Amino acid sequence: MSFLAGILLLFSGVEVQAVHAEDMKDPRRGFPRAIFIAAFACFAVFTLGALAVAGILPYDKITLQSGVFDAFTAPLTALGVSWAGPVIAALICYGALGGALAWLSGPSRALLVTAEDGALPPFLQRTNRRGAQRNILLAQGCIVTAISAVYLVMKNVSSAFFLISALVVGLYIIMYMLMFAAAIRLRYTHPDLPRNFRIPGGPAGMWAVAGTGFAAVAFALVLAFVPPSQLPIGNPASYVAIVAAGTILFTGLPLLIHRLRRPSWRANAAQSGHAGAAPTPNAESPS
Repeated sequence: MSFLAGILLLFSGVEVQAVHAEDMKDPRRGFPRAIFIAAFACFAVFTLGALAVAGILPYDKITLQSGVFDAFTAPLTALGVSWAGPVIAALICYGALGGALAWLSGPSRALLVTAEDGALPPFLQRTNRRGAQRNILLAQGCIVTAISAVYLVMKNVSSAFFLISALVVGLYIIMYMLMFAAAIRLRYTHPDLPRNFRIPGGPAGMWAVAGTGFAAVAFALVLAFVPPSQLPIGNPASYVAIVAAGTILFTGLPLLIHRLRRPSWRANAAQSGHAGAAPTPNAESPS
């Protein structure tokens, strides 16, 4: 049950496809089908992959951070081609690096647009000569480095990995809770707004779909604070305190910045030439 929140994270990002609904001929019929196909495909891929690892490795030999590598190494060693293990590991790391770079550039670029709109302080509006979000990336790197320091203070790597994952999952789930709640609210505040896709059934249909989703992710959020018995987490109270503190900090920080925002932040972005336009590649942003 403790791992349920992490399992839900595997489906994260499916909702992003909603931006393509207007490109479909009949989104009222096609979009639900696309979402169901995507959900089924994700479920099948991750379930079959997990079953494959469980079928190859004994339960007590599975670790969170190297389970996939161990699953490849065991059969390759039995077949006498253990040399292929490091090659596969290198390819997996290369793929993971590509995914990490995509996650670094995408959200941070979105933050730059937010900063240019005056929602973030001028320090985070600065870019390099090529228009890359320099200071946002630096701040992001410092935060990730600080969080990764958990590995230095915890003896078990799997426990540290799960602790960081629980914190990430908690933040993700809170955003999903907000999206489900917003969907229900918008059905009442803007009932007649033309939409490419609309959940059928009126308010009752919206409550059934978004309400079920909200209840599911809320339950998963509670489980994120429950340490698994399979890992040597240590004092459960300390685990809950760390996850709660991290969730409150990273949830409250954007709200605090939003409350402290100043009109000059937007003026600064306009004067710097960033607001509503891409930065020029041959001019260093003012420091």
